[in-house]
Amino acid sequence: MLARSNSIRVLPAKRVCTNPKPFHPPIRIPFASSPSNARFQSGRPRYGNYGRRSSRFDPDAARRARPLLTIDQVGRVADHGGTKVIGVVVVVGGVVFYYSHQEIVPVSGRQRFNCFSDESVEGEGALMYKKIMMEYQGAILPDWDRRSKMVHRVMSRLIPASEMEHVDWEVHVIDSPEMNAFVIPGGKVFVFSGILPIAKTDDGLGAILGHEIAHNLARHAAESMSSMVLLEPVRWIFISLDVMGITGGLGRILGDIALNFGLMRPASRKQESEADYIGLMMMSKACYEPSAAVGVWQRMEKAQAVEVPAWLSTHPTNASRIEKIQEWLPKAEMAREESGCAATSLQARAFADVLGGWRGFGEMH
Repeated sequence: MLARSNSIRVLPAKRVCTNPKPFHPPIRIPFASSPSNARFQSGRPRYGNYGRRSSRFDPDAARRARPLLTIDQVGRVADHGGTKVIGVVVVVGGVVFYYSHQEIVPVSGRQRFNCFSDESVEGEGALMYKKIMMEYQGAILPDWDRRSKMVHRVMSRLIPASEMEHVDWEVHVIDSPEMNAFVIPGGKVFVFSGILPIAKTDDGLGAILGHEIAHNLARHAAESMSSMVLLEPVRWIFISLDVMGITGGLGRILGDIALNFGLMRPASRKQESEADYIGLMMMSKACYEPSAAVGVWQRMEKAQAVEVPAWLSTHPTNASRIEKIQEWLPKAEMAREESGCAATSLQARAFADVLGGWRGFGEMH
């Protein structure tokens, strides 16, 4: 690092003489060696504060202030013929754009708006992947760890059931007490070891990972990004109300609160419930016991000391999840039987009974 050198330049006085002496360069005297340096610095003007007035909020002045844009001005613009033409074109174009980007969510059959491609969403996922890998680079468990083996074992059965074998899957288990797991668009799976006691068995982990894979299968990330495209004009309407002085500067704040709790969070809860359903069918198709999902959410409910009310949360409550999964269990059992898992399960039980259960193999020392 280079230190700043503050110096005074002393010039020789001018003289009038007939025989001038040779010119000598000016002497540089550093500030640090000058005993008057402190006095000079304390006495120099502070240009940052020069001429600055103290700014205090004056409520009377705020009430008397004129809005940047008045209602009359907006009315004159709206009454203009060109504005009406532009408005019609924008509305018609928006309706065409909305209905031309409708699609059906796999498995659940829900219709929704989506205007983002898989490539664009995976690009966002790649940035998130790099950030997570940098954050947890010292906590990622090796593949030979028993917890990593458990996750890989369950994923090897869920991926064919999801019919997403074309995805470049990459699984990472993070040594952390956090009870969480997620799948980034592009097939990047992250499982925190703190969720494994909640899963307890391969069937329980199948319910958890099936739910996370379901988010990718349903392209929920693209749907969330698309919803922001629809909500952005609404936000600008609230901002315009602020500019016109109608909402007193609170339009954007109140608008964001209304959009967040009125639209975005309910939509997130709908996606989570949909992922529960798709994940339940997926784990059943992969020959996991679907009733294990009920136990997972029961243990999660006990592990969480405080649960946020449903209307404040982006996720359904554990109780509502358990209730819904119990309603879906008959369908899940049917999906399990159709995939040929019932016969395999009976054969496995008969084989275990003959050998006296897993105890027939003895204990590993």
